[in-house]
Amino acid sequence: MITTKTIALALCLAPTLALSAQAAGALQGAWRTDGGWLTELRTHPDGAKVCSTAKAGETPHGFGFTVVRSGDETVVMVVDQTAPPAPGTGASSVALAFDQGGRVVGTIPARVTGPAVASADPRAPETPRLLRALAPGPVTITAGDRRWTLDLAGLPGALAEQERCLERAK
Repeated sequence: MITTKTIALALCLAPTLALSAQAAGALQGAWRTDGGWLTELRTHPDGAKVCSTAKAGETPHGFGFTVVRSGDETVVMVVDQTAPPAPGTGASSVALAFDQGGRVVGTIPARVTGPAVASADPRAPETPRLLRALAPGPVTITAGDRRWTLDLAGLPGALAEQERCLERAK
């Protein structure tokens, strides 16, 4: 189940692609895939097993993009330590929009927490739908007044590795 611990895991994972076991649970395995993706399986002290796949981006500056899955819950997030997303006027909710080739592939409700903007509902069907719609190649991700560009090269292989990770977690 995706909990505050899972979000904390992804907050740490996205910008660094490396975690301490103490902060994120015990590392059970890590697998690199083409395109610069890293998938990790971690087990938390409460027994929760979480699979994360992440990639570092560089435009407009360093940031992390992470997909976190546990059971039937999925969270996508961007973590930007340099210029954290603004939560908006009086709210912590924003839309997280993904644009490829000049068209919006998907938009999901998101929340801003510190340097991260993450999908708001881990059980929402929009998040898995969005992941299926994304294609390898450049994507522009927008949240409020922030924009990031990431090359999704290797995404299909990374998501397939995450599926294998979830099988190992059972």
